Amino acid sequence: MPVHVVRLGGNNINQPEIIHSLTSILKQVEQNHILVVSASENIQRILVSGLELLCISSQTYSELLANLREEAALVAQLNRTPELPVFEQSLLPLERLLQGIQYTGDYSLALRDQVLSHAEIMTTSLLHDLFNHAGLEAQLLLPQELGLIVTDEYGSASILKAQSVESIRPRRWERLSLIPGSYGITQAGKIARIGERAADYTAAALASILDVAELELWEISKSFKTADDDLIPESSYIENLTYAEASELAYFHHSSIHPRIVEPLIEQHIPIRVFELKSSKKVLKTTINSSLTEQHQMIKSVAHSDDIAILKLNGPGVGFKPGILSTVTTAFAKHQINIRSVITAQTSINIIIAKQDVTKAEKISRQLDLRSVSQIEFVSNISLIAIVGHGMQKNHGISAQLFSAVAKHEINVLLSGSGASDLVSYLIVDEQDKQKAVNEIHKIFFKC
Repeated sequence: MPVHVVRLGGNNINQPEIIHSLTSILKQVEQNHILVVSASENIQRILVSGLELLCISSQTYSELLANLREEAALVAQLNRTPELPVFEQSLLPLERLLQGIQYTGDYSLALRDQVLSHAEIMTTSLLHDLFNHAGLEAQLLLPQELGLIVTDEYGSASILKAQSVESIRPRRWERLSLIPGSYGITQAGKIARIGERAADYTAAALASILDVAELELWEISKSFKTADDDLIPESSYIENLTYAEASELAYFHHSSIHPRIVEPLIEQHIPIRVFELKSSKKVLKTTINSSLTEQHQMIKSVAHSDDIAILKLNGPGVGFKPGILSTVTTAFAKHQINIRSVITAQTSINIIIAKQDVTKAEKISRQLDLRSVSQIEFVSNISLIAIVGHGMQKNHGISAQLFSAVAKHEINVLLSGSGASDLVSYLIVDEQDKQKAVNEIHKIFFKC
């Protein structure tokens, strides 16, 4: 019997109407379904912050577990589910880990991954309890039981498809299987997380290994639209995207999917279909595939991100001095600081990083021997705005429209970039100009 691989957002456990639609749909279908579940943001936040507090003795492991139980109780109350036996069982191995960390006051990267993997495990366990109460039978499979093998790059592991096939492909699947996403098991037998929002990547790997007809995404937190509807309420759904366009939008956090979701699907050209669940039905909103369909609208979306900062390395001749950029990028890579983009000039090297990495990046930069750099400066109160869609380099009028939209309304552009890719052009503006910039650019390209 064909297997359907579905990625389900963990935040949906707090949405009774979606859980009702979900259970109704799954009771009606005859095919076997694999639901790869991401972590509830609330559960993950409690666990991440609690882990840090545990190490500085500001919270005990018992208090952390109590906070997790309190969140689970809220989920149970919302969904009118009286008992949570599977969730309670999932806390036992976590409790032992937290006891050890409280005793030592420290943890390794590997141990941190092991603890944080329980955010997905607890979320999936809660979903299992909700299904049980609704009379829907399911099996819960942990990635280590499944044989999902990953690299030992803790916090950002990659799935080893060839090593995972042997245990996963021959498996006989039940009518409904629930799998916590975002982590796997290394060849040495240790848990390693694939990253934040990575249940998509796990689901894509399973879709590839099982060679399914399509990967389905059900109820993602943010749908693919012509702009973030928090800024542009009248933005519309994007019917079709290429793999590259979807990945680009994911990097801007424009949609709640993992940027690496397409990697396992490319070779087999497995499409992704994004559904919303309403009135016990699946409603198709977006199709993502490898081919570029003929469409009248070249620009697919106006995306933005506030999670950026610029490291400016200033000095006469820094653009000519060899080794400066290499020294910085090597040091940043060693400390797991991701560089999003680099723009250089004769007197300044501008490195775009995540806002959360500013403090760490500044400390590292000032410790480096950067000759010819006379000033190190950070700019944080900024927003990155991009237009995304294939054909940028073939249609030169697009850039003109982009810049005219901001110039007409006196929006100061701090930096701009295009040409690195055929599907994105971007501007960096002051954060206070973000709303106006997105609004005017959206009007230009979508006439609304």
